[in-house]
Amino acid sequence: MKFAVQLYSLRNMAEHSGVESVFHTVSEAGFDGVEFAGFYGLSPKEVAELLRKYRLEAYSAHIRPEEVEAALPYIEACGIRAVFNPYSGLDELDDADRYAALLRSSARAVELLRPRGVTYGYHNHAHEFTGGVDRLQKLLRDASDLVAETDVFWLTVAGIDSVSYLRALGDRLAMVHIKEAAAQDPVAAPQPIVGKGVVDMEGVFAEMNRRGMEWAVLEVEKYPCAEKEYLSSSLRNMKRFAGSDE
Repeated sequence: MKFAVQLYSLRNMAEHSGVESVFHTVSEAGFDGVEFAGFYGLSPKEVAELLRKYRLEAYSAHIRPEEVEAALPYIEACGIRAVFNPYSGLDELDDADRYAALLRSSARAVELLRPRGVTYGYHNHAHEFTGGVDRLQKLLRDASDLVAETDVFWLTVAGIDSVSYLRALGDRLAMVHIKEAAAQDPVAAPQPIVGKGVVDMEGVFAEMNRRGMEWAVLEVEKYPCAEKEYLSSSLRNMKRFAGSDE
């Protein structure tokens, strides 16, 4: 298994220390790659050069479906193999017209990406499960070509057992966001180092290993310690859970 960082996690570092410091930090911490959340206003060539310089792969990216076509030069230059819609709110998921538009734009994204060997899917938060409705499963039923990038932190916030849900997704599960959750007020609290919170990370990685998943993507929104310490410590524990801590 390989390990990546969702670069939204280092948005503050990019702002204060520059984009290159982000790639340097991820590489120095020992990660294999990154998941993009935007391209920093750089050209596709410039982004690809940063990846090469720091020996990082770009397996995946977060891109809204209607923005996929404009992002194709980045997807191709960086060798991205999976793209995910990072967010659709209830105003989009529960409104018939906007939901229909989301299905159309997602189908168009699949149409553009599939010939390039790239999958397209959806990344969940917690609101997809409010009111006892599983909007993620509904989306996957209504858009048969979409896959899921499941965030175990947000499943935990929604009161859902992560391991059971990953298992239930079957072959629609493409990737997993590894994000830890605090025991008390997890939305407001900093995310603990992976393995130090309440998410069943041992079970999550066991399920990922059972499926032969290639990548695990770390994300953190609120740090309990310095960014470099968090990345290194979390990666060490992720490798232990994955059985690849040599």
